[in-house]
Amino acid sequence: MMERCRRPGAAAGATLLIAAGAGGAAAAEKSFSLAITGAAGTRYTGQCTLTTAGGEKTIELAGIVPRHEELTAEAVVCRIESAGSITVEIAHDGSRSRSTISGGTAHLAVR
Repeated sequence: MMERCRRPGAAAGATLLIAAGAGGAAAAEKSFSLAITGAAGTRYTGQCTLTTAGGEKTIELAGIVPRHEELTAEAVVCRIESAGSITVEIAHDGSRSRSTISGGTAHLAVR
């Protein structure tokens, strides 16, 4: 199951998509922190996929940096795009996945 939602009040330009795979033994859901930072006013778009016990969940976000989200899932996979310079980071229990881009697409995954 894939679900898409747009966050009220989010500016155009940032998208977060979260998807999760179902099947097999259920893993414990964990807390993840997503941070998108950069120069004030930098726009971003993207998708993050959350893997949850209930299946896949897709969230689309559009906005302007900075953005911080707390997510609960078994795994998080994100693809964030920006024409400007941004840093995208997903953190969980001391583990971090970070990508800095100057225009282009950042791909990150944390389990």
